[in-house]
Parts: sequence; structure tokens; C-alpha cells
Amino acid sequence: DVGRFDGSFAMLTDINQRKEMELLLEESNRRLTELSNMDSLTGIANRRCFDATLEHEYSRLRRSKSKLSIILLDIDHFKEYNDCYGHIMGDECLRQIGKVLSYYTNRNVDLAARYGGEEFACILPDTDIHAAVNLAERIRQRIEDLKIDHMESPVSGFLTASFGVTTARYSSERSPTEIVAMADKLLYKAKVSGRNRTEYAEFQGDELADM
Repeated sequence: DVGRFDGSFAMLTDINQRKEMELLLEESNRRLTELSNMDSLTGIANRRCFDATLEHEYSRLRRSKSKLSIILLDIDHFKEYNDCYGHIMGDECLRQIGKVLSYYTNRNVDLAARYGGEEFACILPDTDIHAAVNLAERIRQRIEDLKIDHMESPVSGFLTASFGVTTARYSSERSPTEIVAMADKLLYKAKVSGRNRTEYAEFQGDELADM
């Protein structure tokens, strides 16, 4: 009898250990997925996560008939900042911008991401052009209010950023890549128009309407 009890006990212990191992494995896989979607410097989403989220949100528009807004922003004269203050300070700058974006994109559905280098992006589901521009302006102002010295910038004595914002409904004629490309064009327009500003336009049907 004792032998049978020992045997059952050993089997239970084995099952518990296996379950524990499975849970640990699940947790480590979850963390790996999180890490693969996260920019290690700023702690916000990375480009890979941005692309996947944009695909998902754009296909969701097909059913919801809602609007999706994209914000692209670029730190003004960041190369000059790095040359003047060094890459450690440059990295700290990027972290600060990441914190600002995290603070302002605080709905569960919003996503803030480091798009690459000194460029950042936000995906704002169920958000019209006016709300998106309003948010971009608040972010732009907050970056200026950080008062991060930038004596090599011809724009301001402090660090600033330029913004391109666009909004679209779902269209089978338009891909998510085209929406980002439009936000990028608007960002470029903000740069050539003097920087530290927001340029925006909305897709009307399959056309783009300047606001």
C-alpha cells in the first residue's frame, strides 16, 4: 500500500513540475514577444510592432467604417544635436520623447512607436483629423516645454520636432503603406516650411483633401 501511495505522490509531483515548467515557458515566451515588439532604448513599440498594428487596425476599419489617424514626427536637427552633445545625451533625448508619447497616447487602442532613428509615429484608431492634429500640437508643445538645450538648431534654442498628420477611412484602393507615405510627405512639408510645426491633410474617399 505504501508503495502505491509513494508512486501516486511521485506522479503528482511530476505533473506539478511539468505545469510549472509550462507556465514558466509561457511567461518567457510572452516576454520575448513583448521584447520583440518593443524599442529597447525608449521602451515604446518598435517599427515591427507599428507595422503589424497598422495592418490590424486598417483591416478593422473595413468593418467599423470609422477613421484612423497617423502621426509621424521627427526631431529637428537631431544629427547636429548628437554632434554637439554626444550620443549618450542623444539617447536620453529619445527616451524623453518616448515618455512624452507614452503620456499622450494613453487610450488602450492608441500606439506610440519609435519608427526609426529620431523618427516616431502614433496610430490613433477611431480618431478624426481634428482630434489627431490637436494631439500632435500638444505633443509638439510638450517637447518644446521640456527645454532641452539645442544650441546648434536654427529653429530654436531648445529641442523641437516637426509633424505630419493624416486621417483615412478604409478603402480597397488604398493600403496602410500609402497612408504612412502621406504622413511622411506632410512631415517633409513641415520641415521645408520651417520645422517645429504640424502639417496635415485628410483622405476624402480615395482623394486627399488639404485642411
